[in-house]
Amino acid sequence: MMTTQTRHRGTQSDGRAFSEEHKKAVWEKAQRAMETHPLLTAACQFFSKEFKEGTYLLDDYGHVICKEEYGKKTKHGWEVDHVHAVEKKETYSAGSKSIDELDNLRVLHWESNERKGQNDSRIYELEYEYMILNKSA
Repeated sequence: MMTTQTRHRGTQSDGRAFSEEHKKAVWEKAQRAMETHPLLTAACQFFSKEFKEGTYLLDDYGHVICKEEYGKKTKHGWEVDHVHAVEKKETYSAGSKSIDELDNLRVLHWESNERKGQNDSRIYELEYEYMILNKSA
């Protein structure tokens, strides 16, 4: 098993790459969330055809990401991110679920994921909680 020091961003907790099924499920989860967000639903009429077809999405921080640019360090590149940091998996309290379960995964622009790794992850946790509260308002 890999240690967290050698695990690359955008990989499972044990360092293995996410499967195509994982990536598809995380993308679809983000797509459903975007389609049910009241503000984005209203704004969707102004979005491009690619947004409406699910080729592009907004991540939790408002970055535009492209389905085809997974794992790329491009303008619209993205990675699978653990909401609850892998480094703190001993405090993950989702019952018997693994930290790699879909409930704890999200799409995230690669630059945001990189900054998240460089900064105190608690700051990002607070920002994420703030965004979730605003999404439900």
